[in-house]
Amino acid sequence: MYNYHEGYQRLLGTDINGLGDKTKGIANSVPMKDIMDLTGKTAIVTGGAMGLGSCVINRLAEAGANIVIADVAEEYAEKLLEFCISKNYNVKFVKTDVRYVNQIKNAVNFTLNEFGTIDILVNNASVWSHKTLSELTEESWEETLNVNLKGAVFFIKEVAKVMENQGKGGKIINIASVAGLSEEPAPVMFDYVASKSGLIAVTKSMSRALKPIDINLNCVIPGGMITPGAVNTPVTEKVKEIRKNMKSVPAEDPDMVARVVYMMATNISDYMYGSTIIADGGAYLNME
Repeated sequence: MYNYHEGYQRLLGTDINGLGDKTKGIANSVPMKDIMDLTGKTAIVTGGAMGLGSCVINRLAEAGANIVIADVAEEYAEKLLEFCISKNYNVKFVKTDVRYVNQIKNAVNFTLNEFGTIDILVNNASVWSHKTLSELTEESWEETLNVNLKGAVFFIKEVAKVMENQGKGGKIINIASVAGLSEEPAPVMFDYVASKSGLIAVTKSMSRALKPIDINLNCVIPGGMITPGAVNTPVTEKVKEIRKNMKSVPAEDPDMVARVVYMMATNISDYMYGSTIIADGGAYLNME
């Protein structure tokens, strides 16, 4: 009789030398449809009322998750709720300004009161401005860092406490930007670059604290997207002049990025800690 190589037997799911449940093998692997299913899970999506956040909510809810929109944009949130009702999604809204820890705590308590659990957090809330160095102000710097970085850090802190008490781990996804990889080619948006590079670093450092309690903290890094925020952001004359002769970067439907965020919220990310996943249409590699 042919003796299978040990590695091949392991692949088939055969218990060799007491490996047991450490190696399931293809014979016992979980079907992908089950790995991607979020039925019974509850997610908080910050900045979820429009743009990328609304696309993420659509994908998570489509997979069966209950959702809480944590955002300041009430009108956009109401329109999104109407859409979600039409799709029979279970989505709630709590007005939340992530600059303030008391409002973060309120959003967490609201979610627990509504759904009894928190399994997924998507830190998507973000602001930016197009300012040159001479136009940069202390006020715009503080707002950008408080929303994009402080808000994410303290949301992680509050949700991690809940997930640890629940004892079943969880998924946390930070939304950064290729700007945080020093890929903003124009000499502008310094506050945004600082916040997003900080968020990438926080993802890596905090994952060390969260892995022991079975929380997967990872980071999705989008490039240009066609969103209300991107289209309607005021641009000063100085910035217009700077950008006039610059090469345009890819800008796509934010659902292209939302699909990656959804993937990271599922059990696909079970073996990923502190990872950064770029979804930018090739911008990081200077593709047009």
